[in-house]
Amino acid sequence: MAEQKTFVAVIITGDIERYRLAHEAFVQKLRDSGMSEERLNIYVQSPNPDTMSWNNSIRKAVGIGADVIVTYGAPATLSAKKEARGIPVLFADVYDPVRLGLIRDIGVPMKNIAGVSGKTPLETLLKTFHEICPARTMGVLFSSNDEGSVLQLRKLAELSQKIGLATLPKDISSPNEVVTALKSMTGAIDSLFVTDSAVLNMRIKDIMNFSATQNLPVVSQIPTLCDQGALVTLESDPVEQGEVAAGLLISLLAGTPTATMELHTPRKVSLVINLLVARKLNLKVPFQALSVATRVVR
Repeated sequence: MAEQKTFVAVIITGDIERYRLAHEAFVQKLRDSGMSEERLNIYVQSPNPDTMSWNNSIRKAVGIGADVIVTYGAPATLSAKKEARGIPVLFADVYDPVRLGLIRDIGVPMKNIAGVSGKTPLETLLKTFHEICPARTMGVLFSSNDEGSVLQLRKLAELSQKIGLATLPKDISSPNEVVTALKSMTGAIDSLFVTDSAVLNMRIKDIMNFSATQNLPVVSQIPTLCDQGALVTLESDPVEQGEVAAGLLISLLAGTPTATMELHTPRKVSLVINLLVARKLNLKVPFQALSVATRVVR
């Protein structure tokens, strides 16, 4: 008699590279661990970056009988917590799960939800940027329908005030608003921070093209953005995120309840500096900044 498959519903918002990399690592880790297609039925949904789409994807997963729900990013995970109806939820690449209320605290598991945080220390990122670039007014792209993005905005405003850096936030609720928002900041900013948001990720090429034409240094916590033209990033590793999520699923299927799974925090965190962009912007990167960089784009 054939073994009954475990039905795993996966929610990946849009066609976003970081989530794609994480999910590829998730699937590969499962295969390497002997979790073949004979044991798992992985059903992937890619909703648009809006609350209704996220909620509908979770409801669909529940309706078609998912045994486990896997989510990437804060908004999909928050929807899952609300709509999963007791089905175990495993998440990856979520900015500050504790502040978002997904987990009570580090070391304090929740009954039906567990995962890995994608948060990196914004203090380190802003300090490195300030050492490289004497910016005065930083534009900040964020999305109010992504609570992780809002948390980054608030923390950035708090830290920027301490070093005399003004911020000009622009709320982006739809990918179609990105270009208009960027044009509205022309001449008013001398740098740009891109928060980690699915809405912004979907128009990241437009953001980087605008920044290049306006000679604006870009700062972010989005993985791989330095390779696309940002000046400095502090990023968690999407591959590690996916592998940890797979490990949690393997543990769950082996009988470990989510109520005993503590929040995982990223171990592979990279401070990346793009020297090519620095030279183009006539910025001299001090040795102190280079010495702490994990990787330098030359």
